[in-house]
Amino acid sequence: MPLDKRTKFRLVTVLVTGCLGLLGTEGLLRWREARLRHSDRLDPGMLRYDPRLGWRLTPGWQGTHRHHDFTAQYRINPEGFRHDPALPASRRGRRIAVVGDSFTFGLGVHDGETFVSRLNRDGRHRYLNLALPGSSTDQQALLIEEVLPRYHPDELWLVVYVGNDLLDNQWARPLQVNAAKPFFERGPDGLQLRNVPVPLTASAPAPPPAALESVLLGDAPNNPGWVEWLAGRSRLVRALRGDPGRGRDFRPELEVRLAGTHALFEALLARIEQTATAAGVRLRLLLLAGRSFVEEPDSLSAQFQQVHLRQVEAICEARQRPWLNLAEQLRARYRAGRERLYYRHDGHLTPRGHEVIFERLRETGETPAR
Repeated sequence: MPLDKRTKFRLVTVLVTGCLGLLGTEGLLRWREARLRHSDRLDPGMLRYDPRLGWRLTPGWQGTHRHHDFTAQYRINPEGFRHDPALPASRRGRRIAVVGDSFTFGLGVHDGETFVSRLNRDGRHRYLNLALPGSSTDQQALLIEEVLPRYHPDELWLVVYVGNDLLDNQWARPLQVNAAKPFFERGPDGLQLRNVPVPLTASAPAPPPAALESVLLGDAPNNPGWVEWLAGRSRLVRALRGDPGRGRDFRPELEVRLAGTHALFEALLARIEQTATAAGVRLRLLLLAGRSFVEEPDSLSAQFQQVHLRQVEAICEARQRPWLNLAEQLRARYRAGRERLYYRHDGHLTPRGHEVIFERLRETGETPAR
């Protein structure tokens, strides 16, 4: 039976209204994403180019970091590391150098709110925050070779962030930093340092893939189909599709795919161990993970971080190297009380997240162990 004009008009009206609604939702999601991206504003000058590390902190700099999630003040001391108002002026107890990335630096919190500063406030020993934001294990290995002779610590704590540190070791440009960096390649004669002097531009060899999913799952046939194609272009489709890791255990596949990444990390750890041993410094590892590992344990991101954690623990055990899994502590604390330990959009630790890490280190006598 043919439709009359009124019915046709109603159907067209519904169709047009639905399309406009979808376009409006897509526009709203894009606007929200751009608003969050543009809310991240750091006063210029905190980082400067370095031909060996890629970048380093600027001595004497101070400024403000504004984000949708926070407003934080940072100061860089005259030696080029994060200022700590709680750092004792004179040596007291052991001197412990803490090396890591932006999570150890304390991006998103004030100088006195980092877990390193809280340890200094506790007054047992002297902790030096030698973290370099955005750095991976390869850069940290080079930094350690530079700072151990300068500070002569009793212990070195290497904070391994499994969210991207191990992945970034493979490339001349990190996943989340638009700058060139050094990297190492494994060969028959051991590790070979590449990309030094570091180019001033990020257009360096061995760039990372465009998306994290490509790193973890590869291209087709793992990610085939028009849904994935649309998800790469539409925020709405991406939101409706959800996390590709839910409902499937990718960990066995990831263990195979990331084997080279773990072998490179073990080689870098051996280099760091050699540096520490030569300096008479005890090396210990602290393991951290990102917000998805703590809050969304079934997600693809959480699964790959769990694979990293297990493998790093296995490497530490095989090399008889003490470690402390802080990621599991953060997950347990979140499950117990749903505390906001990570900023929702930025992803770094909140002041409460740093406090939980400090509490865990104090509970264990500040001695990482299996």
